[in-house]
Amino acid sequence: MATLGRTKLTSLALLLAGMLGAQTIQLKQADRFTVVNLDGRSVTKLRGRVKLASAEGVFTCDSADWYRGENRLFAYHNVRFAGREGLVIRSRVLEYLNGESYFSGGVTVSEGDQSLKTSSLRYSTSTKKGIFSQRAELSTKDGNLTCRRGDFNGGSYRFLGDVRWASANDRLYSEQMDYRSEQGSVQLPLGGSGRFDQDSLVFGGGTLNLRGSRYFDFSNGVQGWGPSRQFSADRFRRWSDADRSEWTGSAYLADWEGDSTELWADLLTTTPDSINARGNASVAMPSWSGRAERWRGHRRDSIFLLEGSPVVWSEDYQIIAKQFTLSQMGPGDSLWANEGVHLGEASDSSGRCNQMAAESMRARILKGKMQRMDLETNAEALFYPEDGPASRMKSGRIELWFKSEGGIDELRFYPSPSGSAVNETAPSYLPGYADRWGERPSRIAAMSGLK
Repeated sequence: MATLGRTKLTSLALLLAGMLGAQTIQLKQADRFTVVNLDGRSVTKLRGRVKLASAEGVFTCDSADWYRGENRLFAYHNVRFAGREGLVIRSRVLEYLNGESYFSGGVTVSEGDQSLKTSSLRYSTSTKKGIFSQRAELSTKDGNLTCRRGDFNGGSYRFLGDVRWASANDRLYSEQMDYRSEQGSVQLPLGGSGRFDQDSLVFGGGTLNLRGSRYFDFSNGVQGWGPSRQFSADRFRRWSDADRSEWTGSAYLADWEGDSTELWADLLTTTPDSINARGNASVAMPSWSGRAERWRGHRRDSIFLLEGSPVVWSEDYQIIAKQFTLSQMGPGDSLWANEGVHLGEASDSSGRCNQMAAESMRARILKGKMQRMDLETNAEALFYPEDGPASRMKSGRIELWFKSEGGIDELRFYPSPSGSAVNETAPSYLPGYADRWGERPSRIAAMSGLK
């Protein structure tokens, strides 16, 4: 056995470097070392400020056993590997063999402003892939995470098993999370649940962008609820900085803040100023409900527009027109209908129903009840009394006042109507009639109490 002091280290290191040119690691520094023969194997025992280098990085530790002929290294205490591209791994123990490393005991992987802590890690210095099979903690500027196991390669991480991620405002739970540290992006192929911008969610899959303009995209079936709303859809996207949300595919939104609104559509979009629905759109509010291809609302002044084969129901009345405008600026709600207006009650068993028609209509709804209605330009009325023949009347304008408990209280014609009794064997209908009562949306129990 031979022992050399530090004064001879430099010349010996150069000699060893020349002899071991084909080796992956090379000795750079040690306070002292001893070369021994152990079971026929040559071992160099390095002690004190040990430093070795490879093409992929630098190893340092307090002591090491180096099997030069096998390109194998055992390192102990204050072990540190510094990769050429900025990755740093620390542990208490390291076993290295031909580019494959096994770190154990208080392992920390640091890169930039993030760090991963776990009990053990397998790491390839050549492929830069690391695998950990024990519980780990990740700290980044995007948030903090815990999981049961995972792997990483460069800046791409995969976390598996009971993944829990938290930031200042958000929480996430999943069985798999793929994270790209440079982009601050997350993939959730197995779905999960979480809390984002005050909404709690359950989803089948998702994508998150945590840097710059924060963006969430949840898919494969989404259900959510918050302090003043609940929703469901095939897909839900949210742009946090713009406070913009979008639901697509069998979308449903119940928002009981302010107007107490329920919406169903193929596509729903909300911003601080607007709420829009497109494709088979239905809406239910405390005093009325409606259906159209498009439903647009301006939230700050509570003005809403229905277009595309629209229909509105209020109490026992169905109203059909080309376009509807609703204002909830109060007191009560104001409703305007334009072009081809038809107002009717539900048909009885014989198919007959009381109805009116005109070119335009104005109505006031107060405390959930119809208060007043004006039908203007080419107004018509068709009534079926319980006893006696039907009557059809025409006038320039028809004015209706309603009882507080419901039903017509007073009916006025301007000018006086023209018309006559109608004897018929089959029901008659005024222009614009269509039986669309079956399309009327029903309110959910949680919302119906807010009517």
